[in-house]
Amino acid sequence: MPVNPLLEVNHLRTSFFSFSGEVQAVRDVSLRVQRGEIVGVVGESGSGKSVTFLSVTRLLGESGKIVGGDVRFDGENVLAMSHTQLRKMRNQGIGMVFQEPMTSLNPTIKVGTQIAERMRAFNKGISTQQARAESERLLALVRITGAKNILNAYPFELSGGMRQRVMFAIAIATGPKLLIADEPTTALDVTIQNQILKLIRSLRDDTNACIILITHDLGVVAETCERVIVMYGGMIMEEGLVDEIFYETAHPYTIGLRKSIPDVNDLSGDRLFSIPGSPPNISTAAGLPFMFAATKQCASVNNTARPYFEVSPTHRSMCWLLDPDYLRHGGSQ
Repeated sequence: MPVNPLLEVNHLRTSFFSFSGEVQAVRDVSLRVQRGEIVGVVGESGSGKSVTFLSVTRLLGESGKIVGGDVRFDGENVLAMSHTQLRKMRNQGIGMVFQEPMTSLNPTIKVGTQIAERMRAFNKGISTQQARAESERLLALVRITGAKNILNAYPFELSGGMRQRVMFAIAIATGPKLLIADEPTTALDVTIQNQILKLIRSLRDDTNACIILITHDLGVVAETCERVIVMYGGMIMEEGLVDEIFYETAHPYTIGLRKSIPDVNDLSGDRLFSIPGSPPNISTAAGLPFMFAATKQCASVNNTARPYFEVSPTHRSMCWLLDPDYLRHGGSQ
């Protein structure tokens, strides 16, 4: 990979603290994101996907705390940034599209005003007329027809797909280098979902922004992304190019995710595949969260030494079944 990634995360650990104790939501996550690529982050609910990138932008809230690791965006140390530097990074460097647009958009303010507010917050010299013209251009960029009329609409007057497009327009209003989209297709029907995925690809082509797509849907990943990060229990289980993840799957959890996808051509009447067991208790997390076969090794791994094994230069997996020494000894190490 190139020497200077746009986003570099090293051994990130994030916890939430409550009366019941520490909840280890992210456990030793390291990743690199390059300029201009679309990266999918996939995993079930509670796997640490969203918290990882809320940590990157330092939007965790009062109960969340980054307890270890290093985050660098465009060469700058995010964890050492002042409030002013963070505000600039969040708005000019990183744009975010959250899961439910209706909770992010103000229902009492017109769409055009909300887009213009974001631009004027970081460009005091822009006039009202210029901001409106740029807002109309952005709505057209996210494939909204009749953009001039939409500027005067309130969010509650728009459909779910339209509101999501407005969120994308707001997110790219200041020309960010990185766009993080957290479950942008949730609760949308398949037709609108397909339009949003096409929009994501076109935004990358039109703006040259790097896009991180957080989702639980492997179908979304296959259709949109170039590289995939699979998370479970606050850790990265597997990472690779899309074809490697789908056709050269190396981790049992990823295999389970793939097998749990319904096949419309399967007329056998068999029940859908489900991964056996229960998710780990991340309040008392120890060892590896997904223990498939190498139970002894998985349980003994500490919080600083993770057994990643390289399948190819672009493909890594956290699984003892890939360890030649483990297999050589018949799985008894």
